[in-house]
Parts: sequence; structure tokens; C-alpha cells
Amino acid sequence: MAIKLHSSLVSLTALLILSLSSISLTSAQDSGTATYYTPPYTPSACYGFEDDGVMIAAASDVFWNDGGACGQMYQVTCLSGTNEGTPEPCLGSGSAVVKIVDHCPPGSCRGTIDLSQKAFESIADTNAGVINISYQQSNLKNGKETRFHVALKKTWRINDCSGLQFFMKLN
Repeated sequence: MAIKLHSSLVSLTALLILSLSSISLTSAQDSGTATYYTPPYTPSACYGFEDDGVMIAAASDVFWNDGGACGQMYQVTCLSGTNEGTPEPCLGSGSAVVKIVDHCPPGSCRGTIDLSQKAFESIADTNAGVINISYQQSNLKNGKETRFHVALKKTWRINDCSGLQFFMKLN
């Protein structure tokens, strides 16, 4: 019985670790349009006069979520132009990671996401003005993956009816 219990606990622990390691930190891709805005980028709806750099964006009501989008990172990818003036606006890899720092209010917002000029010009020709994009929430920051390390440090002491003790240490 003790060996069965030990085997079951090891299996359960392995299953827990595997399930934690397979959690995806990115969400499904959505599509929309992107525009850009020019400096100054402060004050912003999320951070007031705090300078958050230039790889930033303003969220439209599509995903603003009453400020819930503040601080979230999004990977934005240029798909194509929206007009005849610049038929192939996408540049290089056509992707950039931006931090949501502001709200693009209805009425003045012409896209799903309003990128800073620097973010827009890193993925497309600014002469296009508006581009078709795919976007997804991301665990990337400044183009690099943010990794999370979970360390479980707990020793379990299991007694069975025969008086045997098992120790399982998770590191």
C-alpha cells in the first residue's frame, strides 16, 4: 500500500508540474486596424505624466476594458495596407511589442489600436496611416520573452498504517 501511495503521489506531482509548464502566456490572435499618434505621449490615461518609452499604444474600446488594458503587452503584426496609396506598407518582420498606456476614445479613434509613431514605423510605412493588423496579448517585453519560474520547495511527510514514512521533496 505504501508503494502504491508513493507512486500515486509522484504521478500526481509530475502531472501538476507538467500542467503548470504547459500554460500559455499568450492569447489568441485578433484582427483589426492600427493607426499612430505623435509625441508628446504624456499625460496618458494609464500613467499620467510617467514616461513609458516609445514602444507604447493606446487601446480602443475594443479591448480597453475600463482601464483593464493598462500595462498589458501586445504583439502587433502588420498584415497589409488599407488603401491604394501605400499598397505594401509592412516592413521587415512586421511585428512589434507594445505596452498599453492610454485610451483611444471613440470618435477620435480610427483603429483598433493607436500605436506610437515609433512603434508604427517599426512595422509599417507611416505614409499608409492605417494598416490591417493581427494582435494578441503577449508575454513578450521589448521583443524578449518574459519567463516565469515557479519553485516549489516543500517536503511532504506521509505516514501509512504500517509505520513507514515517505519523504517527497519538490525543488
